[in-house]
Amino acid sequence: MNKFLKTTLIFFGIILVLFASFGVYIYVDRYPMNKMRTMQDQVQTSEKINLDGLNVLKASGSNTPLFSQLQQRLNFFKEKKVICDVKESNSTYLNGIPYRYFGYHYKQPELRHYLRRLLYSGTLKAHPEWLQSEEAEAKAYGFDYISAPIGSRYVSSAEAVDKFVAVIDSLPPGTWIHFHCERGNGRTSLALTMFDIMKNAPQVALEDIIKRQHLLGSEDLFDVVPWARGSYSLEMLTNRKKFIEEFYAFICQRKIGGQQTWSAWKSES
Repeated sequence: MNKFLKTTLIFFGIILVLFASFGVYIYVDRYPMNKMRTMQDQVQTSEKINLDGLNVLKASGSNTPLFSQLQQRLNFFKEKKVICDVKESNSTYLNGIPYRYFGYHYKQPELRHYLRRLLYSGTLKAHPEWLQSEEAEAKAYGFDYISAPIGSRYVSSAEAVDKFVAVIDSLPPGTWIHFHCERGNGRTSLALTMFDIMKNAPQVALEDIIKRQHLLGSEDLFDVVPWARGSYSLEMLTNRKKFIEEFYAFICQRKIGGQQTWSAWKSES
C-alpha cells in the first residue's frame, strides 16, 4: 500500500470516527422506546411463578413515547388504544419529539441541545406556538388519551387513586391501554402492577404479580433497598411497598362487594 493511499484511509477513518462520535453526542439521550414492555412479552425464568391472566391483559408501558415508534410496536392490535399518562405534568412535542429532548427547560442547556434545536426546528429560539400537546400528538397517531397521575416517590392522594381506578373501570371491553411516565420506571411500574392487580387479584397472589411485572421490565416494588446512586430513600420505597400491599387488599375486598372506592376503603381502615 503506497503512502498516499494509507494516509487517505487514515484521514477518512478519523472523519468517520468523529462523525460517529458527533452523532452519539447529539442523540445519546434521545427518547427511544427503551422501556417498552407489553403483557404479551415472554416471561423467562426458572422460578415457579403464577402467570395466570397475564398474557390476556391488553396493556403496555414505557417512558415518554415517540408515537411513531409506539404505533409500530402496537400495530398488531387493531382495536381501540388509549394512552394513560401517569405523570403529574403533561408532555409537549416538537416535530413529533418530546419537548424535553431539546433542553428548553434547562437554565444552562448543553451544546447538544442547541444542535438538536437547529437540526429539528432550524432555530435556537423556543417557539411555544410550534408545540403540540401530548393529547393532540396521540390522536394524530390514532390513540385516545387520558391523564391519571399517580406517585411513586410519594403516596398518591385518595382522589388520584380513585381516578386511576375509575379510568380502568371505564375502559370499553377490548381496549388496549398504554401507561407511561417520564422514564418508564417508578410510576409506570406502579400503574402496570395496579392494572394487573385489578384484573387478576385475588386469583393471583400479590407476590406473583410483583415478580412477573418485574420480569417484564418493571421495577421490583417489593425491593426496599435504596440504590447507591438512586433518588429513592428507604422511606419512599417502604411507603410504596405498603401502598401496593394495601391496594391489593382493597381490590380483593372490592371484588366481594366491599367498598368500591379507595377513599371510602381508606377511611374505614
